[in-house]
Amino acid sequence: MHSLISNSMSLQIGALQNMQRQLTTTQSEVLMDLIQRQTGQIIFSGIGKSGHIAHKITSSIKSLGINATFLHASEAMHGDIGPLKHHDLAFLISNSGETPEILALQYQLKQRKIPTITLTRNHTNSVAMQADLNLIAGSSIEADSDSILPTSSTTCALVMGDAITIAIAKNHAFSKTVFAKNHPHGNLGLNALKPLKTQLQSVPIINTDTPLQQVLSQLLSGHQGCVLVGSQQQLQGLITEGDLNRAISRNPQHWQNIPAKEIMSVNPITLNDNHTVHDAEQLMQQHNINTIVIVYHNNIQHISGVYTRIYRKKI
Repeated sequence: MHSLISNSMSLQIGALQNMQRQLTTTQSEVLMDLIQRQTGQIIFSGIGKSGHIAHKITSSIKSLGINATFLHASEAMHGDIGPLKHHDLAFLISNSGETPEILALQYQLKQRKIPTITLTRNHTNSVAMQADLNLIAGSSIEADSDSILPTSSTTCALVMGDAITIAIAKNHAFSKTVFAKNHPHGNLGLNALKPLKTQLQSVPIINTDTPLQQVLSQLLSGHQGCVLVGSQQQLQGLITEGDLNRAISRNPQHWQNIPAKEIMSVNPITLNDNHTVHDAEQLMQQHNINTIVIVYHNNIQHISGVYTRIYRKKI
């Protein structure tokens, strides 16, 4: 079973790498040109599993504050195509490039002089050959043993769709402030905008000669998983629960009297209090840490507090 699961992942990774190899500089430039010329709405359409991918991409673009809509290819032929105008831009997803509903929609879009960008598995299918731009965003080999389940193909379409979303965001000068305003009840939005200084926790501050027996007591009383070493005006180090546990493991008989300076992290990761919670989350992920020391913006040694993953769970 493990090999089956692992092999399916390998096949999808291979499909993504193949897609990346086939994307040319010229295609990227044409894509950006079409995006820049679009002044109406951005349309995404697909049938079946491709339709689900189109839905997701549309939702992502809407979160940027950009006018985007999902158009069901079948419903389009029964009136939903009515509002579309020549200044719109359409993205059509069809792995085979021979989906009848997509071909019918593409014909109607051409009649309205709406540019179409297609996401298919090759450049020789019917949909691709009628597009203003075709991007390889599919696969002829799926990740199941029978190569019939939409897996590698939908993964490619999703990744290409996300790349397109990023390109559109760049063109519209998207910012995390806009994202936060469009997600007033979501953790992503809240974190993007929430000032870090409003989310800080105080922790015990000890001196460098404090024995680990007292450090343990301070850790237990602080409930933040760490203590700081130095003073409010001069940060000298950081001790986490992990640091203490490792010290005890190395010297289980005599750890109690070891001074804090021997196990502290001398250069803990810091961030000034002008940043946001989103900034702190990204920095923690980048360095694979659970705690960031927050310092005053005009004094990198003056301790303002800490932001930890322990506290993040309470937000």
